[in-house]
Amino acid sequence: MEVVRRAWAEEFLVDTLAYRAAQPVRTNILGSVAVSVATKQRRYRETWWWLVRHRGEVVGAALRTAPHGLQLGPMSDDAARMLAGEVAMHDDDFPWVMGSTETILAFLDAYRASGSPGSTRRTLEGRSEYIYELGELSVPTVEGSWRVATSADYPLAQKWFLAFLEFVDGPIEGAARYDDDALRQRLRAGALSLWSVGGEPVSMAGHAVAVTTPAGRVVRIGPVFTPEGLRGRGFGGAVTAHLSAALVESGATVMLHTDAANATSNSLYQRLGFRRCDDVTSVRLVDRT
Repeated sequence: MEVVRRAWAEEFLVDTLAYRAAQPVRTNILGSVAVSVATKQRRYRETWWWLVRHRGEVVGAALRTAPHGLQLGPMSDDAARMLAGEVAMHDDDFPWVMGSTETILAFLDAYRASGSPGSTRRTLEGRSEYIYELGELSVPTVEGSWRVATSADYPLAQKWFLAFLEFVDGPIEGAARYDDDALRQRLRAGALSLWSVGGEPVSMAGHAVAVTTPAGRVVRIGPVFTPEGLRGRGFGGAVTAHLSAALVESGATVMLHTDAANATSNSLYQRLGFRRCDDVTSVRLVDRT
């Protein structure tokens, strides 16, 4: 088994094609991030594209786009341990790692054993998420109408994106994660939808770039956001359902991530026809004080 780093997102996409096709939903974040970088929809100050190979076959993959953390794809414990040694040597200051619980445990065990300066940091449990794949869609009857947002909706979209990130991460980290160029690109690409009542937007849902493998085309919905004063009226479910219907009509498999601790959103997506297919979690690494 060996770990190699690719220089370009395009190489990563080619080399991981069969690996991602075998598990297209579980590897969707890897694929969508790589596609967005390869097509110049997203830019980062530095990127790491990792492959774990066994007898020439890719059996694991991971990526990092600074300043974000390390995303681990599905892999065996042995592959995760080998990856950790390479990351310790070449990217020792990643701020967090995300993946399946078992994979993260194996990765962190080997990372600590590496003795690198970064491996001495404290670990703090982060957010756990459920991955859902859409089965048979159930579209609720809710007052209002669905439309694709345009560049003219930028002021509202900016306000709601910042509010969403603040809700998820807190004011400081949320503001740090906001990417204005990415939002403008979403609007140009028609990758943001709105639910309106009486002509006034009341909820939004976005989606990531589509990822195509020999197994088909997968699109991940998110973020979904309704302002606090408008929640509880079905608007978030309506905009998600109508966006899902449009994506299904285009031939895509639809998926999304949810906060495992948010019972309301998990119940909502299950009513719409999403079925839970995997769990992932994140671990933050912070300096000891």
